[in-house]
Amino acid sequence: MLFRITKEGPAAVVGGSYESDMPGFGGVLSDDEILAVLAFIESTWPERERTHQAEISRREKEGNR
Repeated sequence: MLFRITKEGPAAVVGGSYESDMPGFGGVLSDDEILAVLAFIESTWPERERTHQAEISRREKEGNR
């Protein structure tokens, strides 16, 4: 979800009428660059948040199979 928000912008995930100043960065950054930025940001999170996000990511991957 964080990858998609970063690549496509929040409206792509939340809905087209959602207003945000954050653009999608898919036209500026490669997928690998987006993953690197997200990994850096995640490295600053407390353990509790990293564990929670890992669980959300695991569920999303299982749902996409």
